[in-house]
Amino acid sequence: MRPSLPSRRGRRGAAAVHAVRRSAAVSPRVRPFLVALAAALAGCASGPPPEPALPPLPVAFANVPKDAQPGEPAAAFWQGFQDPQLDALVARALDANFDLRLAVARLREARALARFAEANLLPQVAGTAGVARVRDFNGPDNTLVPGQTVYSVGLDVRWEADLFGRLSAERRAARADLLTIESDAQALRLSVTAEVARNYFELRGLQERLRVSRAALQTQESTLRLVQARQEVGRGTGLDTERARALVQRTAAGVPALEAALQRTRYRIAVLCGLAPTALDTELDAQRPIPGLRSVALGGIGSPESLLRRRPDVRAAEFGVAAAAERVGVARSALFPRVTLGGTLGHNASRLGDLGDGSTYVYNLGAQLLWTLLDFGRLRAQIAAADARSEAALRAYEATVLGALEETEGALAGYTRSQQQAQFLFDAARAAEAAAVIARGRFEAGVVDFLVVLDAEREALAARDQLAQSQAAAAVALVSVFKSLAGGWEPGASSR
Repeated sequence: MRPSLPSRRGRRGAAAVHAVRRSAAVSPRVRPFLVALAAALAGCASGPPPEPALPPLPVAFANVPKDAQPGEPAAAFWQGFQDPQLDALVARALDANFDLRLAVARLREARALARFAEANLLPQVAGTAGVARVRDFNGPDNTLVPGQTVYSVGLDVRWEADLFGRLSAERRAARADLLTIESDAQALRLSVTAEVARNYFELRGLQERLRVSRAALQTQESTLRLVQARQEVGRGTGLDTERARALVQRTAAGVPALEAALQRTRYRIAVLCGLAPTALDTELDAQRPIPGLRSVALGGIGSPESLLRRRPDVRAAEFGVAAAAERVGVARSALFPRVTLGGTLGHNASRLGDLGDGSTYVYNLGAQLLWTLLDFGRLRAQIAAADARSEAALRAYEATVLGALEETEGALAGYTRSQQQAQFLFDAARAAEAAAVIARGRFEAGVVDFLVVLDAEREALAARDQLAQSQAAAAVALVSVFKSLAGGWEPGASSR
């Protein structure tokens, strides 16, 4: 994938130099002027912009999941989780997120600037009306004429002839800026939806971890009461009781940290939705399970080539390259003369009632040429700066392309491994729970000492906690895949 960079400036300059040389042959009296013009045009000529230094794109992704399907990814990926509350949160965020509102305002500004650049190619007409008291040396023998009042009304017309493409280049640059900001806005929409989904699944994971900790705490407190009762009748020891109490306190100590993380996540979701941090506490307080990922279809993932066409951040970088290249042309056009056509049509009269009479009709029409002949390198410095900005935009585009490929490959790899990890931890949690039940039964039967029960319950709690974390991480990994694939990007989708 390569950006479409304008490269007509050099050909235009060469053609202008050739035309000037032919004109000089026909009109020898203006040869010095035309030779200088030819030198300026030759200096303004530029070659084609450099091509991006990118490695060849692979045909397919290296980490294609087994459940991937042919075709392109879906647009509204969050709807695939079939969670109405998640759908409602995403819709609220897309409507009220303050970063998105800021992006929409910038998009409106870019559209206005694009219309302004378009209008600069057209004449400008202004209505004028005035009154003045005039006293001047216009009498016989240059005597002072008594003051008189002059009334005027008319139209002023001004139009800059776009002979060397400066205004056209500004128009194309403004259009590229508009497309850049539009792509940035769509990238932000994608990021906001992914951030809402990611925090939502982390919220559900924290709720599950908190439920597991509280349930384990209840079991451990029951075990502590059992150990204390055994000690009271002489069947247990103080060591067993203190060990059981230490396990209860350690588990209880983890509950406040989970509650604090849960609150922070709720606050983050509320702010993403454009609400006060505590506005969603009641709505998100009820515990819900993490969606089973086996029921969520990954769908198509496309190819690396289609990814670069689809990702809004890549397109934004590409349009940024085009805008910077056009501004090189704008800077170089300062070496050319600027020709402005203009004039005034109206009436001037010494009495207000005479305005409109044929005898008061006045006009002036003319052209003005402005050409910088000596600036001690100012224009060349501006051209060099524009060239450097164009080079920087191109390098930023290259980095964005590689970053998009890296993010997608990493997300696909993380998704596959997180699924495997969640399955292993599910089996481990089930085995640890069974071991804890067996250990408690054998302890009550007096077959094993209490240390075996403690180890088994610690393992069971750790396994269930890791399982909850891995399930949330698997859901977040799937969200990262959808975000990196940028399904459903359409130009103009961010407008309001």
